[in-house]
Amino acid sequence: MKRRFRDFWLVRKERIGNRLRNGSGKRIFRCPACRHLQAVPVGRGQNKVVCRHCGEIFLRRT
Repeated sequence: MKRRFRDFWLVRKERIGNRLRNGSGKRIFRCPACRHLQAVPVGRGQNKVVCRHCGEIFLRRT
């Protein structure tokens, strides 16, 4: 039991550390029409985001 617990947290700790060091690489936006969350790559200037849920097209800067 103790080993399983340690292995479980070892993987999580590594993932969290990588995200803190490198950043997530994504920026989260909410669709203005249906309020669905969209993940968009960071650092690409102005993006045309198409909502996968309702098909709404909106522009956002990343």
